[in-house]
Amino acid sequence: MRVGRIAASSRAVVTAAGAALALLTTHTVNADEPVAPPQCSMRLSVEVTPDVPNPGNGAFISSLLGNHTDYQLFLLRVVDDTHVNLQLQGPGPAERCQAVVDSMRNDGRIVGAAKVNPSGVGARA
Repeated sequence: MRVGRIAASSRAVVTAAGAALALLTTHTVNADEPVAPPQCSMRLSVEVTPDVPNPGNGAFISSLLGNHTDYQLFLLRVVDDTHVNLQLQGPGPAERCQAVVDSMRNDGRIVGAAKVNPSGVGARA
């Protein structure tokens, strides 16, 4: 009987070792295809009228895009009650990106929108 117990014990060790090895083996995972960076990427300083209750509100920011559904606005910072810094991104080209900014300027809730250079200095977009 002792031989039978040793054999069963050996099989259990081999099975446990096999299970541990199976857990430690790495599996190949296919990553998603990389997404191309947007051709239009612009930082904006936007001034809104005082009647806008919360210029950092996501719904308000999204509404500034109007019919430009290929573009996105991201809130970078709420400066004060009437100023926000936004990131505009989309497919481009530069003329279409500029058209989005121009349409934002035509919105009655916007006092002004200026392109912000990476150094933080404003430049009219």
